Amino acid sequence: MNTPASASDRRSASSAASSSGAVDPPAVAGPASAEFADGGGGATGNAGGSDAGGSGLVLPPGAGRVRGQPVPGEATRSSLLSAGLDLFGRKGFDATSTRDIARAAGVNIAGIAYHFGGKVGLHRACAELIGRTISGLFPSAAPNGARGDDDLTPDEALERFIEVGSSFARFLLARPEAEAIARFMVREQMDPSATFTIIYESLIRPRHERMCRLWGRAVGEDPKSEAAIIAVSTVLGQLVFFRVGRATALRVLGWEAIDAERVERILATVRLSIVATAAAHRAGRTAR
Repeated sequence: MNTPASASDRRSASSAASSSGAVDPPAVAGPASAEFADGGGGATGNAGGSDAGGSGLVLPPGAGRVRGQPVPGEATRSSLLSAGLDLFGRKGFDATSTRDIARAAGVNIAGIAYHFGGKVGLHRACAELIGRTISGLFPSAAPNGARGDDDLTPDEALERFIEVGSSFARFLLARPEAEAIARFMVREQMDPSATFTIIYESLIRPRHERMCRLWGRAVGEDPKSEAAIIAVSTVLGQLVFFRVGRATALRVLGWEAIDAERVERILATVRLSIVATAAAHRAGRTAR
């Protein structure tokens, strides 16, 4: 699925760097420019309009830029990340070309090869951006100054389990930039690429393992057991549904949006489910 950067990417980057000696390739005047020759391994399609919604994680594509004006290096990189995250999530890796991404970002196509080495590198950089964004909101260990997870009583471990899950849910369900992240990650779940390994090893696995440790301490189970892993995955699935199944949730609930107040109502119900499930697991262990 993932292919090396195309010859077009490399030629464009080389030409831009050698002709001007500039730190970053100049921005093009608009989508009609010949600079937007396809350099990606996918369908070109219509890259403008609704396909380029932007993720909100980084600078919006072309923000504050006069048409034809050079874009500083970091702004170019941010715009490409934002556009890439959005388009890869909406269309998938293969169906998103470098021309699509450059048009959505409003920058020279050569910037993709210059900053990321090609489409594969940009795809991986999007995964790394997701990791950095979520890591601070959903830590894989207790923060400095807090009691370690292994030092908690069962009831304290259950409460921390709920707190950590709730913090993640508030970001996932209420923050607008979470939409692009969710699309990207769902794509990788359904059709894993080499980038999925980055997401799994740096983001998913450490946090899932922490949740399993907390769950195991709360109910007295081996955190590596099938029962603990399924229980934790089921809880997380309840939260993720309201993002990936948002259209259904809004329709059946008659809501226009999921705002912060509604997120708390969702969390109150999920909390009841967690407490009840924990009680059943504790009871089952006692019965054995």
